[in-house]
Amino acid sequence: MCHLISELYICITNMVHKIRLRKKLMPRTFADLSALVFMSFAIPGVYWFEVFVVAPTVYSWTLNFLHVIAGTFIVTNIIGNFIGIILVDTSTQGLVLPSQVPPGWHVCANCESTAPPRSRHCPTCNVCILKKEHHCVFTGCCVGHGNHRYFYIFLFYMWGSTLYCSFLNAFFIWPYVGGFNLWAIVRLLLPGVWLLLEPSVSTLYAFLFSINVIGFLFMSVLIYYYTGLILTNTTTHENNSRKGQKYDLGRNHNIKVSLGERWYLTWLFPTVSSPLPYDGLDWSTYSGAKSVRPKTK
Repeated sequence: MCHLISELYICITNMVHKIRLRKKLMPRTFADLSALVFMSFAIPGVYWFEVFVVAPTVYSWTLNFLHVIAGTFIVTNIIGNFIGIILVDTSTQGLVLPSQVPPGWHVCANCESTAPPRSRHCPTCNVCILKKEHHCVFTGCCVGHGNHRYFYIFLFYMWGSTLYCSFLNAFFIWPYVGGFNLWAIVRLLLPGVWLLLEPSVSTLYAFLFSINVIGFLFMSVLIYYYTGLILTNTTTHENNSRKGQKYDLGRNHNIKVSLGERWYLTWLFPTVSSPLPYDGLDWSTYSGAKSVRPKTK
């Protein structure tokens, strides 16, 4: 056991040394802070409800134990990747940037410095972000080069967890809403209304069930959208402006650009090392062209 803990510590230490970490972690806006606080309580809260309330009610001790293991594995990956999104620095701060504008680069008027291809200025973070995907309100930071992997796998496990919870709750909820009937379905379709009109434990359970189903549908849309972007090596801005096609070098390569060389192992645990093929400053294109600036070490 001590050897296992030692190996895990070495793995985490090596990973931290290879990754640029953000120095200021606090969200800059009230909306970001509110969303971050909500997620910080919602994730462990739902885990507790499903593992210690739902599963023991629906399943025997043996099956319940298996659900505890599965639920713990899922929530560990959710929290670990959520933290990864927040910790990794995706900005151009601290990087040595050329004083002149190389081919493919541009000048950021806000930062008053040169900015690499695929980077965009974030008005909330007030800095240029490498291969900026978007500003995530739930983490209070930008998703871009370096933490794209954590964002996508976080989405994947959130999608899986909402599906899993909806499945468990489907067996759990019916006795609390009077069985499977039209009235129960109406209560599940309007959970917020009934929670206000008829506050009770059963109505709260119905509310949580509906939120899980809505969350699953929402996550399904997000995972579909961002999977398409990763497979084509395109960001949201590039997709909207039709400027990302030149970075599409085939699905295998495109996946590595966002998830790293060992993308097939990143699903197992957030601390799995998966080096990215680019430094966020230089990018290859389908035409074979590449910016002439040497790769920053």
